[in-house]
Amino acid sequence: MKKNVLIIGFAVIILGIIVVMVGLTSQQQVTEGISVSDLPSIPETTGASGPYVLATTYPVVNDTYPVYKTIPPDFTDERVNRLRNLFGFSPNAQAGTSNEDVQVADGSKNPGSHLTIYKNSGAFMYNIPEKYFPYSTDVQPDLPSDEEARAIATKYLLERDLLPDDVQFKEVSIGSKYGHKTQDSYVLYNLTKRVRFVKEIQGIPVCNAGIAVSIGDKGEVVMATSSLREFYPEPVRFVKVLTPEQAYQRLLSNDLMIMPLGGGYDEILITNVTLGYWMEIQTYPQKYIMPVYAFSCVTGRGDETEQVMRYVSAVDPSEVQDLS
Repeated sequence: MKKNVLIIGFAVIILGIIVVMVGLTSQQQVTEGISVSDLPSIPETTGASGPYVLATTYPVVNDTYPVYKTIPPDFTDERVNRLRNLFGFSPNAQAGTSNEDVQVADGSKNPGSHLTIYKNSGAFMYNIPEKYFPYSTDVQPDLPSDEEARAIATKYLLERDLLPDDVQFKEVSIGSKYGHKTQDSYVLYNLTKRVRFVKEIQGIPVCNAGIAVSIGDKGEVVMATSSLREFYPEPVRFVKVLTPEQAYQRLLSNDLMIMPLGGGYDEILITNVTLGYWMEIQTYPQKYIMPVYAFSCVTGRGDETEQVMRYVSAVDPSEVQDLS
């Protein structure tokens, strides 16, 4: 498995009070309301990217786990046209092709919409750029409640046959935001809500991939994406996995699946350790799906905290060197 530099990932939201249970994802987000001084006093271990504090127990894992082979992505004109139709694109919408993806822009509506289909994974992303990405405003958009957002997203995906039976609802969180600062005040507007759905393989969660829907003003769907890959249900083979303790040592040495941007944290509190299955970023090819350790962390820098994920391969390269 390759190491990737993370450019854009999923938003991850802190849940809980002090000890945080975190799901999948890959984008970091600032979380208010937790002070570094409130974090429990636990002996530190200094890692390559800052002082790590292990504030959770290691998971109980098996000695071996199956490896799965991915199915080559379906990138036929038929599938591209199907996605165009599902998202209501005009037949005259212009498409551009590169080595990595096909991008379709539809300017027949105001505002326009955009669709990206990734050749190496079969993943896709639809959005209305003017409404999905942060924009300036002085009025709080009329966003649905979390329960309403879940219902809207579920219905939207089911109507388009984009929600497989083995993909389950995970959470609703705030998506994009816009902050307006004056001399006397700072106002933060929530622009969208993001509904995430996750997949499990034999009860083990998939990391770094899933399905998400962003909902904006008056319940409008402004983004829908799936980064899941298809794979053959029969395992290629079983591989021996590292122990959680061994994975933790790799974390301390910065031997990560995704190299994080930034750093300089005062403290990195590890709140949960789980075993998952790794799916690569949409633009990357991937032949095999293998186990990975996911470390859910709360970082401290000054008075602010931030929720981040760290991923460490659960498989030693010598275990899979014969796979081609």
